[in-house]
Amino acid sequence: MGNELFKEMCAYVDTKQDFITKTRQDFHKYAEGGWHEVRTCSIIADHLVKLGYTNLIMGKDAFKADARMGLPDQEELDYVYNRALEQGAVKEYAPLFKDGFTGIIAVLETGKPGPVIGFRQDIDGLGVVECQDPAEHRPAREGFASINEGEMQACGHDAHATIGMTVADVLMKYKDKLCGTVKLVFQPAEEGVRGARGIAESGHLDDVDFMFGVHMGTRPEGQDVDIAFHNATNMANCKMDVYLEGKACHAASPENGNNAMLAMAAIVQGVYGIPRASVGDARINVGQVFAGSGRNVVCDRVKMVMELRGLNQPALDYLEPYARRIIEHAAAMHGCTSRIVLMGSTPSILIDTPELVDEIKAMADKLGFKTMGPDHGDTSEDYSYMAKRVIEHGGKSCYFSCLTETPAAFHAVKFDVQEKDLPNAIKLECAICLHLMGILEE
Repeated sequence: MGNELFKEMCAYVDTKQDFITKTRQDFHKYAEGGWHEVRTCSIIADHLVKLGYTNLIMGKDAFKADARMGLPDQEELDYVYNRALEQGAVKEYAPLFKDGFTGIIAVLETGKPGPVIGFRQDIDGLGVVECQDPAEHRPAREGFASINEGEMQACGHDAHATIGMTVADVLMKYKDKLCGTVKLVFQPAEEGVRGARGIAESGHLDDVDFMFGVHMGTRPEGQDVDIAFHNATNMANCKMDVYLEGKACHAASPENGNNAMLAMAAIVQGVYGIPRASVGDARINVGQVFAGSGRNVVCDRVKMVMELRGLNQPALDYLEPYARRIIEHAAAMHGCTSRIVLMGSTPSILIDTPELVDEIKAMADKLGFKTMGPDHGDTSEDYSYMAKRVIEHGGKSCYFSCLTETPAAFHAVKFDVQEKDLPNAIKLECAICLHLMGILEE
């Protein structure tokens, strides 16, 4: 009977292709970066309410507020809220997501004993200026390239949101035949690893028995596969904004000032020169520098945007304090002060419990999904906060990718996914629920 139910679900998913395509392309056109996702969340909320979800944890209720990282300033938050209203946000729900509280957890309670199953879908875009050339880019050609300059769905999170919304539809339709509880997490600000910690530390996932992270992935050329499973260890990551303050003066008399530009130059050279260590491989990048007010003025203020990554936690634990010492002392060497603001971070942990990965892959193979893996690739993903929280409370975690053709690399200006591939992830999530609820036949 369970396999027949799964076939029914798959047939229902197939009727949703038009919704899937239109929804994904709408989210792509109105891309919203981290903590900006007011329009996106309002549309998701409206969809869930219309489906019949009554237990929705939204906005402030979804977060431990002070665990959020990398929030924009209030002026920016006000701007994106008003922009969302102008661009079609559902006015009934938009106010719930003001001020950087752009997250939703939809809880489906069947009323029958069973496991608690969670799925994380992230929803944010990132800071990329999308290609607008119709000859080079399908979204531009078909009219759904981002209209929000400097914000683009260049990592497939528009697809993730659509997958979650469609799974919510299928599970509600067949709710009476299910057991246990399903929690669908729509997470903001994954880019910059900023959004998951606030949801994880809220405690809403503490009762989850099985947690799944879902992402799009690139189908290997020439391989007929749709789903990739992973045994992934998350790369430790620390994102910092560094502020330097000196003293301005006329450039003709530089001895009267304290040159923050010199402090910045010393910091750049210093952090890139940190000796490597045997504890693990590491990465350093100073991505942006904002400095100076004129050619004849000694620079008094600098902002540096940088990140540190460790292939494992010991590598980052070695790298971060070293970099902080360089920043502090290079600033002092030039008579300046320094301030470091943590904008995002993620620990290095095994985000998959291998026994669950193997179990779900075996189930997927038996049902006819075309799978690959599990591989041991490394990623930098703040889903690690959710996985860690669930595992610490006795649960298990699995991270998998829905594969598609991508005409350009992730985070590139011509990135795109194919809507026809999204049903594979939707059907797999439904199958996972039936399997873990004990409904599928062995």
